[in-house]
Amino acid sequence: MNSNIQIRNLLTDTDLVCFVVCSLFTKEECEQLLNSDRKNSFQKAIFNYPTYYRNNERLVIDDPKLSSYLFEKVKSYLPNQIETKSENEIWTLTELNNRLRFCKYNANQYFHRHLDGIHYVSKRKQSKLTFMIYLNNANEFEGGRTLFYKTKDSTDIWASYIPQQGDLMIFDHNLWHEGEEVISGEKFVLRSDILYTKDSDDDIKGIFCGHLGYIWKILMFDNETLLSAGRDKTIHIWNINGDIGQILTGHRNSILCMEKLNETTFLSGSRDKQIKVWQRNENQIFQLVNSFSIHTATVLSLCKLTNDLFASSGADNSIKIVNINGQIQYELIEHTNWVWQVIKLTDHYIASCSEDNTIKIWDYLNEKCIKTFTEHCPVICLTYDNITNTLISGDLNGEIVIRELSNDFNEISSRKIIGHNGIVRTVLKLNEKLLASGGEDNKIKIWNIQNGSCIKEFQHENFVQSLVFTNDNKLLSASYDGTIKVWTI
Repeated sequence: MNSNIQIRNLLTDTDLVCFVVCSLFTKEECEQLLNSDRKNSFQKAIFNYPTYYRNNERLVIDDPKLSSYLFEKVKSYLPNQIETKSENEIWTLTELNNRLRFCKYNANQYFHRHLDGIHYVSKRKQSKLTFMIYLNNANEFEGGRTLFYKTKDSTDIWASYIPQQGDLMIFDHNLWHEGEEVISGEKFVLRSDILYTKDSDDDIKGIFCGHLGYIWKILMFDNETLLSAGRDKTIHIWNINGDIGQILTGHRNSILCMEKLNETTFLSGSRDKQIKVWQRNENQIFQLVNSFSIHTATVLSLCKLTNDLFASSGADNSIKIVNINGQIQYELIEHTNWVWQVIKLTDHYIASCSEDNTIKIWDYLNEKCIKTFTEHCPVICLTYDNITNTLISGDLNGEIVIRELSNDFNEISSRKIIGHNGIVRTVLKLNEKLLASGGEDNKIKIWNIQNGSCIKEFQHENFVQSLVFTNDNKLLSASYDGTIKVWTI
């Protein structure tokens, strides 16, 4: 450690790590990191992240040699051990993640408030701290501060930092922060993760315990089998008691969606842009039987239409109608941003919701949009009751909209429920009287559909992403906290 280097602690009223090592990297080192090849290779983040979240540009590289060099330069400034008081565990400094993310912010680009996700190597080895080098000076751009907040919903800025070239910022993954919008000029940073290893190798035991990190989707395959998928690129096959039976691998990035197609087959879609087809054989073992790429960006949603035909939607703003062999039968192009979800209404009609603030009804056989409902913010999730012709949506602002439709999908009436303090991630009709929703306030809420009253609440430790309802009236929920929970309604 260089005694002439200044270390600035940004948050003095918390035990969470948050400091800047000032001018650790020279101007020449920053210019070498941001060489001309890299500077000309940035890509828009919209292919992997929605615009409500971030819209800056990125360059992602895997470089063990550069990562090792950077780690050697910074490790004397890092905590050698971190104690997680909630789990009473000691984690020891290990290395820098080999995956390095160069970020570029032009005018009107931002990275809104968020927590950095944990990079899991295993249960014993994972990231705890964010590593960020500022590659240019704040006099080259206006705006672009790094801002910290005490909570997701705080209105007051806890700490702010104006970037200076060569500064290294280190902070705990549990700190809410944002990259403020750049007004003019260009801002460049290099970001990665500091990995730590747990001294104890005790594994957590429990029902539905096994995923590393966010769980994006759960799916009941039959009355005895639950599927779950997440950020760890795996699909877990569970019995209804929460015991693991099989782990499926093959995707190269987070798995965001799954759908049962027939009695032996289900589909999975991922950030790797692939859709995979899995079949269960006579020995009750699931095997990969097909894989194809029909989207040019993240696959966000899958929806069964028939036993061998399905709809998929993606971050490329498109909806595809596809057969089990991966052949596109129809293509629906009218949304202007991410298509978050597509659901079946009746035999020839589907509905979709989008980051472009719309819900669209499609006659997919004729590749025609027949109805558009426009909201005031992105619409994230949908469910439909074909008995009562009720279309229910959840949006970015936490509202749930219940629409009664005619047989030709015209709106008869609509009403709103102020559902969640944050994005509504999922909605699920339980029966003719009850609706379940999950949101970014970490809550599951059970609603009386008739009067809009909330009659029950359940809690996770992070965003609630997916819900399923079993035949014995149990509600299962999956969360960014890495857990699947079982609730009695």
